[in-house]
Amino acid sequence: MTSAWASEGRRSMASLRDLWRRLGADQRGVSAIEAAIALPVLALALCGVLEFGLNVYNRQQLQVAVQAGMQFALRNPNDTTGIMSAISAALPANANATVSTPTYVCECNNGTQISCSPMGTCSVGTPRRIMTVSVSRPPVALVSMLIGLRPTTLQAQGAITVPPS
Repeated sequence: MTSAWASEGRRSMASLRDLWRRLGADQRGVSAIEAAIALPVLALALCGVLEFGLNVYNRQQLQVAVQAGMQFALRNPNDTTGIMSAISAALPANANATVSTPTYVCECNNGTQISCSPMGTCSVGTPRRIMTVSVSRPPVALVSMLIGLRPTTLQAQGAITVPPS
């Protein structure tokens, strides 16, 4: 009776070994498993690259708008409403941007700050009035998982020397 059980055990072990060899040699489905692992990673990387590109493009749009505001300021240095309107007009309609009021700083050629109203005098050099404009907007968020990898705001800022008022 023990020999019958022993031969039965050997046959079942042999059939398990045969099954294991067949499964080890069977390559069906390997490509599907590899694709299931690789495609989400590739899709996430593609979305990250696309999001980065969109944010660089949006930052460039902000910089173009700031330049439009500075060009307007060269012709009309005291028209802060017009400067802000020129910046807003240069932005796309869906930009959701915040345009800050232009700020003025007066200084001498050597960097010493002086009063802007009335315009102060410089002991050395001539006084100059520097106008700073800035615009900001929220970044594009395609993948919420990348929240720590993107800037909190996109901002562009420019400064230009304008004639004294």
